[in-house]
Amino acid sequence: MLLQYGIGMSVYVMMGLSFLPLILIFLIFAFSLPGFKIRYGLIAILLGLLSLIPIVIIQSIVRNIPVFTNTTLVSALITVMVFNGFIEESVKMLTLNLLPHKKTSFSTFFALSLMAGLALGCFETVIYLFSGYHEVELRTVTAVAMHSLCTSLSGVFVWTWRNPVVTADGKKKPFFQPYVWAVILHGSYNFFAGFSGFYRWFSVATIILTALECRIWFQKILNVNNGEPVLGIESSDLTKL
Repeated sequence: MLLQYGIGMSVYVMMGLSFLPLILIFLIFAFSLPGFKIRYGLIAILLGLLSLIPIVIIQSIVRNIPVFTNTTLVSALITVMVFNGFIEESVKMLTLNLLPHKKTSFSTFFALSLMAGLALGCFETVIYLFSGYHEVELRTVTAVAMHSLCTSLSGVFVWTWRNPVVTADGKKKPFFQPYVWAVILHGSYNFFAGFSGFYRWFSVATIILTALECRIWFQKILNVNNGEPVLGIESSDLTKL
């Protein structure tokens, strides 16, 4: 009985540790980010968790397509790009459209997007924990970070889609590139993470590159908000973002 109790407690401890990054980030944003509302943060977490449902459904439907069942290197690359890149990032991107955006600053929306991805990544860690995955600690550090960063990139696209910027030619355009980067980088991470030895380090390099992309696009939108011309965008009417 004591052994079973101890095992049960250790499972709960591992579950708590799996969500510890989400709890810490939530507290940091709640106490340090101006305009961050607790209810918005909870909505972001809920949306991140719920996004797993359509992801699993879509992946289970297309899983048996022949190109995804082959064992060649090309097939493996296509599989991760479609499953982990396109499907997961597209569902998360569409889910972000449900986040509150009226009277929400870009910085807050970016933080909410990050939290949505972090919630999904932490919940996936719990799934791997119960499935007996042998590298839960590694996944907590790498895959959770990747989910968070890629969802943040998609959040940039969603923000500019709902708040189009005025370019030099006078047209209002969203920044579609961050979403494309999210798809490519997420697929690349899973591709290299499937290797062992030296090639696996490329997955870490992919995480670093994704973090840099987040930094670049975050700064670009802030510059736009400050009225600075970025990527051929005129400084006029930029404060509408």
